Amino acid sequence: MKLLFVEWGGVKYNSFSVKKLLLCLILICCAVAVFAQSVYEVDLNKLPDVSYDKGVTYDKTTKTLRIKERDKGFGIWTGDLNISNYNIVRIKYKVLGNYGFQVYLNYDDEKLEYYEKGTYFPTYLNEMVIPLLSNQKKINDIFIKGTWDVPYEQLNEKIVIESITFEKVANPVKTDIYRSNEPPVIDAAKSTSIDEKLDAWDFVNELGAGVNWQIFQDGPSLWDYGLDLKADNLSKPTKEQIHFMKAKGFNLIRLQTNPGLGRIIDKNYKLAPGYIRNIKQVVDWCIEEGMYVILCGPFSEFTPFEEYKKRMEMGATNYAADYVNKNNKNESEKYIKAVWEQFAQAFNNSYDEHLIFETLNEPADMLHEHGWWPEDNCAECKKDYAILNEYNQLIVDTIRATGGNNANRFIMVEGLAGKWMYITSNLFKMPNDKAKNKLIPTYHHYPMGGGKDSAIGLYTDGVRTQIKESFNALDTKFFSKHIPVYVSEVSNIRSSPIMERINCIKDFMAEVSKPERSCAACFFIDSDITGTSNFFGYYDSWKLKWYDQEYIDTFIYRAQGKDYPLSADFVKKNEVKKESIIGKNLLKEPIAGTGNWYDNYKIRSDTFYRSTPAKYKIEFKIERTGSNPLLRLAYVDLRGKFHNTNTLKNLKVKGGLLEFDIKVQSDTVILSIDEKLAKEFVDGEALFLNGNDIIIKSMKVVE
Repeated sequence: MKLLFVEWGGVKYNSFSVKKLLLCLILICCAVAVFAQSVYEVDLNKLPDVSYDKGVTYDKTTKTLRIKERDKGFGIWTGDLNISNYNIVRIKYKVLGNYGFQVYLNYDDEKLEYYEKGTYFPTYLNEMVIPLLSNQKKINDIFIKGTWDVPYEQLNEKIVIESITFEKVANPVKTDIYRSNEPPVIDAAKSTSIDEKLDAWDFVNELGAGVNWQIFQDGPSLWDYGLDLKADNLSKPTKEQIHFMKAKGFNLIRLQTNPGLGRIIDKNYKLAPGYIRNIKQVVDWCIEEGMYVILCGPFSEFTPFEEYKKRMEMGATNYAADYVNKNNKNESEKYIKAVWEQFAQAFNNSYDEHLIFETLNEPADMLHEHGWWPEDNCAECKKDYAILNEYNQLIVDTIRATGGNNANRFIMVEGLAGKWMYITSNLFKMPNDKAKNKLIPTYHHYPMGGGKDSAIGLYTDGVRTQIKESFNALDTKFFSKHIPVYVSEVSNIRSSPIMERINCIKDFMAEVSKPERSCAACFFIDSDITGTSNFFGYYDSWKLKWYDQEYIDTFIYRAQGKDYPLSADFVKKNEVKKESIIGKNLLKEPIAGTGNWYDNYKIRSDTFYRSTPAKYKIEFKIERTGSNPLLRLAYVDLRGKFHNTNTLKNLKVKGGLLEFDIKVQSDTVILSIDEKLAKEFVDGEALFLNGNDIIIKSMKVVE
């Protein structure tokens, strides 16, 4: 074979070598072209120094975003980037503060929901991979903002965005922010210090005033927060906050937990070690302050939430729940046992009696119509009682099996829905226990209502009576048998007048602190300072500030057996004086009765309290709109029971015929309310109006 030679750059090459060289150059160019197509890096240097809303600044030198205001963000325009050649976006970052941030990939599709475009970036990672939506072709911009439930105006959070790249990879999988290679958290201390002879009766009397801290009790969200705390506007826990609570006079902190909301990392219900470490840090800080701590197990309130159900139905392995019903019993037992094995292993000999375990938080059959209000004569509810008794027994046995201090640790035991009626029922059974006198029944009580929609604004005679009724039942079931009781949640909603709340909590705590009882209570607070939800926001964790301190101090003083001295000016200023409602229209607007018996018009029961005579009449002005005109007046009592028109004894009707409902026969219908029924109205939660083929034009109380 004859070779030809060529000279290139002073060097001679034969023709075969030249072909090889050209082939290599072609391959290199192809590789560069392929790489150029599979990776696109966003030029962060094109970002402006200040966002358009002036809430975010950007330092090009350090690549640092500084979020100065809540709900402000920084948009990075990508120039309508064609993403056909990519399947992931990779963002490398560093959080310099306490809170993560959110990134929205704004596709060229206005039909997408915000949560389909957004992802939360946790504080403890430095890189996130987000698969691109396969049915999308373009991205207009990338929007970065602080997480929605953190008031950044106080924090000036800093985030370093090191790089943003669009890539084509073989396995486009989203970064799992729950996974961890950390070993389980095990309390390896060898010393034991709980006195096995210490009696629960004496112990509860020493607990003092407690406060419930929701820092580990977050609810279901469209966002995955991983191990970061999504604590609904509560700031990250600090030693300073705990000292602040101690200085106020609280001697105990109750920590609710919700491990089933994303903290599970395998099918055997292993909990993320970082989650347990976060709890352990707070427990340690509390004990350093000399405070008692209640570590409460998981709860099921959120299981009916659509987002929770959707995740469970999709088989999300990070989610689990304890259902108090026969259909879910086996799996719930596995979950409960796994959680308490891990809690008990993480908290043992390093902790003396200052750490208390609580089995579950408000366990209930949330998939049953009687979920919050079980009925002793209901066949399903009877089964639920028995199932919860088994759950509580399982938890006690699981804790005791870990030995050490846990063999004698005090354990609080909850009943169905966390209410006093369901631990005083004969269907509730305390667990058997190898330890002697170490179990404490516990319940929750919101005398004037536990939610914004159901709260009673005034401290009525019915509320006062029920407080006494509850403690009489506790006397019979527990106190008379030398069994103490702990009220692990009690409070009144802040929207009720403060003097009404003070009088209520004063009477309640007077029952708690009676010398013939062993009882203590935990003051419930939430993060709702603005009153948008339940509104128990007595504590601002961002500003270290208490609200309505006279109410809080009344609770703390009564926990010590003392009366908090209110000034005469305060009492006079806040005393509620009710005006008569005789002759006033109680409807904001006419009500059209459509026959939808679930669509009720609600009137708070306290509307009639201290504003009507002992007996009276209610006059309705009605327009009949069809052939079957019906009127229904009903009420819900303090036990949550609904009373229909036909159950109202001694109700006299003029202008209508009382059957199941009131068959309207006139444009004016008058109901005669005797003293007994009038008292039932104000002692309940609310009155409800409904109808069919009518328009209720007015409702007035007349003498």
